[in-house]
Amino acid sequence: MALEYPYSEQAERAVLGSMIMDGDAVIIGVTTLYDDDFYNPKYQKIYKAIQNIYNRNIAVDITTLTNELDDMKCLEEIGGVPTLVDITENVVINNTQYYIDVLKDKTNLRRFAKFLEQTYNDFNQKSKGDVNEYLNTIEQETLIITRSRHIGGFQTAEDVINRLSEKISKNTYSGITGADTGYPALNSIIQGWQPGDLIILAARPGVGKSALALNFAYNTAKKTGKTVGFFSLEMPAEHMIQRMIAACGLIANDKLKSLNFDSRDLLKFQTAAKDLSKLKIFIDDTPGLKLLDVQDKARKLKTSSNDLCLIIIDYLNLLSIGGKNESRQQEVAQISRGLKALARELKVPVIALAQLSRDVEKRMGKSNIGVRPNLSDLRESGAIEQDADIVMFIYREDYYKKGDEEVTDDNVPVELIIDKHRQGARGKIDLVFSKSHSRFTGTNQYSLRREGDK
Repeated sequence: MALEYPYSEQAERAVLGSMIMDGDAVIIGVTTLYDDDFYNPKYQKIYKAIQNIYNRNIAVDITTLTNELDDMKCLEEIGGVPTLVDITENVVINNTQYYIDVLKDKTNLRRFAKFLEQTYNDFNQKSKGDVNEYLNTIEQETLIITRSRHIGGFQTAEDVINRLSEKISKNTYSGITGADTGYPALNSIIQGWQPGDLIILAARPGVGKSALALNFAYNTAKKTGKTVGFFSLEMPAEHMIQRMIAACGLIANDKLKSLNFDSRDLLKFQTAAKDLSKLKIFIDDTPGLKLLDVQDKARKLKTSSNDLCLIIIDYLNLLSIGGKNESRQQEVAQISRGLKALARELKVPVIALAQLSRDVEKRMGKSNIGVRPNLSDLRESGAIEQDADIVMFIYREDYYKKGDEEVTDDNVPVELIIDKHRQGARGKIDLVFSKSHSRFTGTNQYSLRREGDK
């Protein structure tokens, strides 16, 4: 399957003409373009000659360019001096950046067309090809090309200061700089969920990660009135909504599961359901999602809901890359880097739930009490700790009490430990967990930890 590769003769000539006629255009072109951004071979040679002249700190004009092309032994090949003169006619120097953008777009289209052609040929030549492997390869290449179109340039200090001043102005009224977590004590330490942050919420199975994440989703959507996206790889959407209604309406989870309501419970259910239905919480409960699936769906949600203020993923350890990987540790490292890149690209905080290893329990003595999780307990990859802006652990003393010491109370104290905070202090927040309602309540009690504190 032969494809006709896209290019723009007009744009290639316009860029070269501007660079020959204007010194500023030379700087812009040389610092942003590559040889293969020019499809026409003779224009590639002219651009290479301009690069050579620029690198020697010599002004580019028709004379210096003619001499350079002659030294490169390709002056006649490009059509001689008449070609250079022809290129500079009718040049609009002010449009240089526009034509450079056109060249970059054409380069990406050619790259994608060549990739599709190669993939098509490979698929036909292999009698036993894995369709999913080909689709994953196409998704990854598409993602790389998409990102290449959004690489930002330098920013002046003034631009950054103006944005910071705007944030400070908003903070004067809201009290925090990020999206409201719903817990004043947590807001005091992290100033709300910050755009571009990757937040890891980790605990052992059964401690309450999903319940706290649902509380975060509900609280943030309620407090901000903005959109929250929730990817649930483990729990179906119906169960998630049941838990949120239980927490919101103070209805026991057992009653919601059995639908055994009295008149009072029914009123609670209707009130909570009405309240919840008004919130902009979007749930994707597709099992077996790959990182590229999450990235693609998150981008679409951001496009359709420009007020997206939080993304939650339950949970990171169930995500995969697809295809073959050397080890699970490397795969998890790619996933954590991908989630951090997604947060920065969309300028939205991403909370990813994660499992802790059994090491935290191995460190405990016979009493099983008092040993808190730490960063080394993150399961499967140290890259999670490296990529995360915030790492939070849930610690419940009652979880580790067994036998005669087992706690039967419904409301139990919980510590939310902020063990890593790239932009601020670490600390501990006291919460109360109502197990029957899947509800975490703040106590407004918190403590800060200085560097060096255990």
